[in-house]
Amino acid sequence: MEVNYGNTIPISTVDWHGKVSVVLFLRGCPFRCPYCHNHELLFENGRVGISDIEKAIKKSKPFVSSAVLSGGEPLVQRNASIHLADFAKNNDMLVGIHTNGFFPQVMDEMIRKKLVDKFFIDVKAPLDDVSMYAKAIGCDDFSFSLNAENVLENILRSIQLTLNSGVDLELRTTVFRDFIGTIDNVSKISHSIFELTGARDVPYVLQQGIPDNAIVETMHSMLPYTRDEMLELAEAAHEFLDNVYIRSKEKGNEKVNFESS
Repeated sequence: MEVNYGNTIPISTVDWHGKVSVVLFLRGCPFRCPYCHNHELLFENGRVGISDIEKAIKKSKPFVSSAVLSGGEPLVQRNASIHLADFAKNNDMLVGIHTNGFFPQVMDEMIRKKLVDKFFIDVKAPLDDVSMYAKAIGCDDFSFSLNAENVLENILRSIQLTLNSGVDLELRTTVFRDFIGTIDNVSKISHSIFELTGARDVPYVLQQGIPDNAIVETMHSMLPYTRDEMLELAEAAHEFLDNVYIRSKEKGNEKVNFESS
C-alpha cells in the first residue's frame, strides 16, 4: 500500500497531553481553513510505501507510548489510517486521531475494530451556526463543493459517536484574534458543545492560533493571542464547560483552575 505522506515527528510531548507520541502526518483534507498552517499537506503529493511508515513507528517505539495520526485530515485516507492504527495497536501502543470530524463512518469503523483510544476533534465554530462554520472551513475564501450544513451534520455525528463509544474525546478550537476567536465566539462554541453533549465535563482545549504560515496571506499580520488573553477566553468557555484547557507557546498545555483565576 502507498500512502500520501507528509512527515513524522519521532517524539512529541504536545500532541497528546500526558503521553509521549510518535506523530504521523497524512496528506489531504476536504477543508480549506484560511488559517491552516499545514497547508503544504493539502496540495502536495508525497507517496511512500506504508512499510516505510511502519519503520518510523518501530524506530520511535522504545521512547513513546502512543501513535498519533494527524494531517491534513488523516481519515481522508481511510485504508492507510486503519492499517497504521492496527500496526500501532499490534505493537502495544495507544492510538490517537487528530480529526476535523468530517468522516464519522471511518471513525465508527475504527471504534468497532478497537483501533483507537482517543479522538481529538476540531470544533472550528459554533456547532449550531452554519454560516460561521462555512467561514471557518474556507467556503468564503475558496471555491469547493462542500456544503457547510452537511459538514456540520457529520461533525455532530462524530462527536456523539465518540461520546457513546467510551473512546476518550478531546474537543479543541484554534482561536485567531480577527477571525474566529472573540469572547463572544468562544462563548457560543462552548454553549453549542454543552447543548450537543448535555455535559459540562467534556474536555475542551483553546489553542493559540499562530497565523505566520496561514494559507490566506492576509492573516499573516494578525497578532496571536497572549497567554493572558487565552485565559480570558477560557473564562468565557467556563460559563458552559468545566474541563477547559489552554494551549500556548508560552506554557504549553494548561488546565485552567477557575477557582483561583
